[in-house]
Amino acid sequence: MMTIVKWPGRILWRAFFWTDDRATWQYDLWVIAILAFVWLTPPAWLHDPTASGHGLVGWVLSLIR
Repeated sequence: MMTIVKWPGRILWRAFFWTDDRATWQYDLWVIAILAFVWLTPPAWLHDPTASGHGLVGWVLSLIR
């Protein structure tokens, strides 16, 4: 019998082992998620001693205000 893996486990498996082929929408989605994390995470959340400011989100919010 084959064990049925629930969708959260399947998503984590595919993310951890990066099983998607290049030039697929799934691969593009993972790349966008990684870039969003890198660009949108404030430096204070990562406790980066060399970073200053509020990151990209803080900069955009300062432009809006």
